[in-house]
Amino acid sequence: MELRADRLDGLGKYFGRLTAEGRIPGYSAMVSQHGEVKYESSGGMANIAEGIPMTADSIFRTWSLSKPMTSVAFMKLVEDGLVGLNDPLADYLPAFRDQRVYRTGLPAAPVTEGLLEPIRMWHLLTHTAGLGYGAHQSHAVDTLYVGQGYTVEPPAGTSLAEAVDAWASFPLRFQPGTGWNYGVSTDVLGRVIEVVSGKRLDVFMRESFFEPLGLKDSGFRVDPRNKDRYAEIYSPTADGGIEHNPQASAYPTEEPVFLSGGGGIYTTVADYMKFLGMLAAGGRIAGGSDFYLSPLTVESIRGNHLPGNITLGGFGNWAVPAVNELMPGAGFGLGFMTVESPRETHLLTRQGEYFWLSMSSANFFVDPASGVAALVSPQLFPSRTLPVTNRLRQFVYQACR
Repeated sequence: MELRADRLDGLGKYFGRLTAEGRIPGYSAMVSQHGEVKYESSGGMANIAEGIPMTADSIFRTWSLSKPMTSVAFMKLVEDGLVGLNDPLADYLPAFRDQRVYRTGLPAAPVTEGLLEPIRMWHLLTHTAGLGYGAHQSHAVDTLYVGQGYTVEPPAGTSLAEAVDAWASFPLRFQPGTGWNYGVSTDVLGRVIEVVSGKRLDVFMRESFFEPLGLKDSGFRVDPRNKDRYAEIYSPTADGGIEHNPQASAYPTEEPVFLSGGGGIYTTVADYMKFLGMLAAGGRIAGGSDFYLSPLTVESIRGNHLPGNITLGGFGNWAVPAVNELMPGAGFGLGFMTVESPRETHLLTRQGEYFWLSMSSANFFVDPASGVAALVSPQLFPSRTLPVTNRLRQFVYQACR
């Protein structure tokens, strides 16, 4: 199947129109096939106040697009035999050895029970460990997180190791493997990477992920020399316009105390597409013959690992409004949501497609059948403010002939 680049003009026109109408500040989009970039367009501003245009080299915070990167980097350790997918988490992080599970009761006095099954590595990768995010506020356990200052991010000055120990002190929302809930699992996975590798997460990711894939502008901070390339984040206003969101736009110029594998990576569209191109090419690094991961590992990553091959539409316990339209027909692989029943989504998509998205509306998908990968970064918070995820698919899939 060939990706017809000449049929992708609608992608740029759509996001260009949103920019012209003042509904997004700007955007950058890129589409590749088998790791080769076939289409690229950018428009609008990365920083409206300073008149800095948005380009494929604009640096943006990935937010939850960090999760696939951290998950794939972890799989390199699995390939190296340093950790196994069925290994209990407590073997590496003892704080989880006496983990409790919420059953009932108010947050001030929860009734809990012991683990029936230990949290394992595959639970972290699939968000079936029972961990949560305080910001969801959809469960009594979330209230416990918030009460200790753990909302989207931990209290200021908290290290990754300290945050993980705190999360281990809260009960799980459910027994591992019996439900799905989007939470801090990938941050915990980042701490496992540190313990297994003996390196800080930022060092490991630089040496074992960013550099091998040629990601020259990716890391856990923005170099002060590159501040003029940083893409600010904007939010919708009541009158249909947008305004700068200073809280969401904040970024560190020095290595942060809390190294978040779940949401703390900064990158560019050009860098991130090299990562997606590697996946679309079955693990082969773009521009060469070397493989970052085995093709069989990539095949496992994108497969549905939920118990009984069930989809999220039937699994329950989840609360991620950002991707509700895809969830009914989706399963979950090792760090990615994967489409199992396209018709249940009522979108243009294909069985086997895998994808993810971020709080700032940046989102991607990879279609292994055609080798196509697509990414767009509109820098609009929160996600689902506009129909970005479905439009990206509509424009790209109609160009495949």
